[in-house]
Amino acid sequence: MHMIKVIKKITLVIATIFATAFSVAAEPVETELRKLLSDYDGFTARFSQKVTDVNDNLLHQAKGQLVFKQPGKFRWEVTEPEQELLLSNGKSLWWYNPFLEQVSIYDAEEAVSTTPFALLVSNKDETWNKFVIEKVESGFVITPKDDDTSQVTKLAVHFDKFLLTQIVITDRTQQTSAYVLSKHKFDKKLKHEFDFEIPESIDIDDQRQSSVSMN
Repeated sequence: MHMIKVIKKITLVIATIFATAFSVAAEPVETELRKLLSDYDGFTARFSQKVTDVNDNLLHQAKGQLVFKQPGKFRWEVTEPEQELLLSNGKSLWWYNPFLEQVSIYDAEEAVSTTPFALLVSNKDETWNKFVIEKVESGFVITPKDDDTSQVTKLAVHFDKFLLTQIVITDRTQQTSAYVLSKHKFDKKLKHEFDFEIPESIDIDDQRQSSVSMN
């Protein structure tokens, strides 16, 4: 269950960490999206989140902050109603819950490899080729070509001109998580710590070791 929850949250968070390079052979819509998102290097924003079920019933609300730095580095921090942190340095990913006094550690690339937001943290053409990108009125909708292995079935990113304003995630249970972004800042020289210093006296669930032992 931890991995499923983390995959969903990474999606909400990493949706704004984007590739900086694109193939000249790419389809026009893919090229447009990759060029548009190439400026999201050193990006911070506030977010408000609403989670709804298939009948549009409100299940959860939260507020927090996003920090992104290419390639593959991000900080996704919930500040209300309860603190929670998802942090990646591009190699390892930490999910820290102070209330549970537990940190789970994952291989960052493995954790995002089967979901649409993998596009947005990779500049590899072979990764982009695993997804279908559709242009809509206010942005783009991204879906995996093989949705049997993905916990996220659809990722929508919405823009006001070049500014990312909303991220909408739909998972396999048809729950929708909508993130509205505000107080955007861009700074390619952004300096931020993306390594997690594990506090004393908390439980450590290192899934990187489990992944290696299973291979």
